[in-house]
Amino acid sequence: MISHEAMAPATEPATQGRDAVAGSVAFGGLYAGIAGLGVAALAAASSASLASAFGVGSASAPLWAWLGAIASAAWAGVALVYAVASLLKAAAPAVKLAVPCLALVSSVHLASIVAGLWGFPEGAKNLDLTIASLLLLELSVLAVFVWQRKRRKNYPHRAVRSSSLVVLGSMFAGSVAVAAVASLGLAASSAGELAVPHSEHGIHHSGDIDPGIIGKMKQAEHHH
Repeated sequence: MISHEAMAPATEPATQGRDAVAGSVAFGGLYAGIAGLGVAALAAASSASLASAFGVGSASAPLWAWLGAIASAAWAGVALVYAVASLLKAAAPAVKLAVPCLALVSSVHLASIVAGLWGFPEGAKNLDLTIASLLLLELSVLAVFVWQRKRRKNYPHRAVRSSSLVVLGSMFAGSVAVAAVASLGLAASSAGELAVPHSEHGIHHSGDIDPGIIGKMKQAEHHH
């Protein structure tokens, strides 16, 4: 008969492999969900920035501004749905479809950043921090998916559940990373520029508000 001591070395690596895959699945799903919320917020902010900067609603708005605003709004909706599905399942759904979609959208955003640095379309070179933050989150989700795929190849047998410690750690780490990137991008958007600083939230007199903020708000109203 084979003793339990002889069986232990054979079963322990398999158990560790299943735990490793379960942990990667949980982390990948939770990070995809949290980062997806950040992507949705930044994409919506990018759409609003295009609408504000190029006067969507007037006849002078260029066609590419319309298309960019609509595409960004659509991408925000898709990212939001995918984020909610990932958080509900604690696993990223349809990864094989999500990877090429992320790669395509990331390429478009990278091209947009390069065009801005070259001075297209207004002739002035600029770096859109909202798009840059959006690209960073998209690339981070792609990196997590690639890492998760490698873990599955190394450990083909996966477990259904993962420890609560992995879940809590994944949520905390993902939330901190996404919040840092998304905050920078949202602050650089048109909505962030028009937002009243936290120190002025309790002020009721317009004379105490920064005149620059009032000017930006009047300019935004003039566009619409």
